[in-house]
Amino acid sequence: MKILGINCSPRINSTTGYCLSKALEKAGQNKGIEIERIDLSGKAFEGCKACDYCRSSFDCSQNDDFRNEIFPLLADENLKGLIIATPVYFGSMSAQCKAFIDRTLPFRRNGFILKDKVVGVIAVGGSRNGGQEITIQSVQAAFLIHDCIIVSDGFNTAHFGGMCWQRHPGGIQNDDTGLKTVENLGQKVAELVLKINK
Repeated sequence: MKILGINCSPRINSTTGYCLSKALEKAGQNKGIEIERIDLSGKAFEGCKACDYCRSSFDCSQNDDFRNEIFPLLADENLKGLIIATPVYFGSMSAQCKAFIDRTLPFRRNGFILKDKVVGVIAVGGSRNGGQEITIQSVQAAFLIHDCIIVSDGFNTAHFGGMCWQRHPGGIQNDDTGLKTVENLGQKVAELVLKINK
C-alpha cells in the first residue's frame, strides 16, 4: 500500500520538503506501507485550462510534466494515501499546489478515482501563526470534492494537520511543536490506510 508525498514548494531544498520528509519517514515505519515522493519544483506544468478533454477520456490535453510524471503516480492502483505539503504564500497554498490540485480534475470526472484515498496536509508558514490553518483547510476542501478521507494530525495533537514555522529562531529542525504535528500526521495517514485496506 503506497502513500505518495507531494512537495508543493517551488524550492527543492525547502523547509516544506524537510517537513514532508519527516511525515513520510514516520508513515514508512509502519509495516505494509510503501513511500513515494515527488517534488513539484522544476516540474513544467500549468493549471487546468478547462478544455473539457477529460470529460471524454481519462487523460489530459496538456502534454507536460503533470500528464507524463504526476498523472501515473496518482493513477497507481497501489496508491492508498496522499500527504500534501505546501508553503503558505499570502495566506494560502503555493501556486504549484493550486495548479496540481486543479489538474487532478480527470480523476474526479472519470469515476472518482481518488475516492477513499486517505489525505493529510502540511502547511509551513513564515511565522508561527502565518495562515497554516486556512491553507490546510483550502487543500482539504479540494480533496473532499474528490471524496477522499481527510485526516487531522492525529493523537495527541489532533488539529487540522501538520503545521510548521519556517522562521523558527532555532531553525525548522528545532520547531518541536510543529514537527510533532508533522510526524503525527504521517502516522495517522499510515494507520488509516492500513485500517481501511485490510
